[in-house]
Amino acid sequence: MHIVLLQPPFEDFYATPIRFYPLGLAYVAAVLRRQGHTVTLLDALTPLRKRTLALPHAFSYLKDHLQNTPHFFRHYCRYGREDDALLQEIAALRADVVGITAQFTAYYKNVHELATRIKTELGVAVMVGGNHATAFPEEIRRRTPAIDAVVSGPAENGLASALARLNIPAPLPSVDWREMPPAHDLIPGDAYRIGVKNYASLIASRGCPVGCAFCSVQNMFGKRIQCRTVASVVAEMSYLYHERQVRIFNFEDDHLTANRAWFMAFLQAIEQDASLEEIELTAMNGLCYATLDGEVLASMWRAGFRRLNLSLVTQSAALRKIYQRPDRGVDIEPVVRTARRLGFQITVYLIMGLPEQTREEIKQTIDYLLSLNVLVGPSVFYLPAGSPLMHRLKVSADILADWNLYRSSAFAVATDHVSREELIALFVYARAENLSRLDVDRD
Repeated sequence: MHIVLLQPPFEDFYATPIRFYPLGLAYVAAVLRRQGHTVTLLDALTPLRKRTLALPHAFSYLKDHLQNTPHFFRHYCRYGREDDALLQEIAALRADVVGITAQFTAYYKNVHELATRIKTELGVAVMVGGNHATAFPEEIRRRTPAIDAVVSGPAENGLASALARLNIPAPLPSVDWREMPPAHDLIPGDAYRIGVKNYASLIASRGCPVGCAFCSVQNMFGKRIQCRTVASVVAEMSYLYHERQVRIFNFEDDHLTANRAWFMAFLQAIEQDASLEEIELTAMNGLCYATLDGEVLASMWRAGFRRLNLSLVTQSAALRKIYQRPDRGVDIEPVVRTARRLGFQITVYLIMGLPEQTREEIKQTIDYLLSLNVLVGPSVFYLPAGSPLMHRLKVSADILADWNLYRSSAFAVATDHVSREELIALFVYARAENLSRLDVDRD
């Protein structure tokens, strides 16, 4: 069979192109190839195209802020190629099946529209997979009858039953994802860049034992950390470096530093590999600061890390405990001080609007991070599909049913402690402070 895997367009107030590398689809492609299928990977987001849209009615409460609030969003946009062009490409490829990634709940609208048109206009079977598909498999089938099959969980576990629903019963060979390189060769090597350098995303581990209440990682990859061998990760990097001219390697692991012994062995292997010259390593998903100390940070610097993305969530130790954050009693300040001495650029993320948070606590957390002289990453709380917290949230049925609102930029979840207007003001405050500090640094 010829199976086309599609990363679809999406609509939002902003885009983060350095997160577009379609690593998940590359793993799906690797599994399908092992079964003997021909695979084409079609990324509708790269190269990025942008078109301003009218503000949807669901977000009408943001209209005045879009027009009048400094340091806030300005436009609601469509990012990616147009559906007509995508259907023409799929038709020209003569696909037998189209697989669409449905990672983020808020972007399902575009998945639904494309799946419906592919099925009705081209008569091609459609399957979807990803985090959103794993969280809502039955609801997807109800909302989008054009979708023939839903892949739940990782591809090597969920594809067999999905293909069987498409009357493709050939059994998938037993696959251990740790021994299966993703199909990077299906991804244009020079299409993904940070500045002037090619980058690629990869993962060294799956799973997370922590179980933060607002996180759905365990729903997708389980509680147990599964690490690849250091040699296999270095070999993947070597291939990308020499064959794809990649110089920046972004690790998408959910808990890259969980296994200290593994991580230190990996860093040492990179440091000692003379063939990987002038590379940079990043971990844009963020690192747990409680796993970092002077020894780890120094080794990270020598291996090529230059930026740190850390997650504090909140300054309140009591709230971190409620949400099962793994701080291990470690204070973030010594970690930041050590990292700054080494030369790292540091961004620390907090969540604003968790059910028990007050406006005062959020403001205190922002100011605390500003006092550490780091960039503050304000992440507005949104409905976390597939997470334990979803089951105890007190939100209206209308909000629960509207998947478009499951996004940080919607400011959809107000609480008894923090209003929407207060959340917007805090968000804008953090962004304005970041910009003022960046301007000072440039001077």
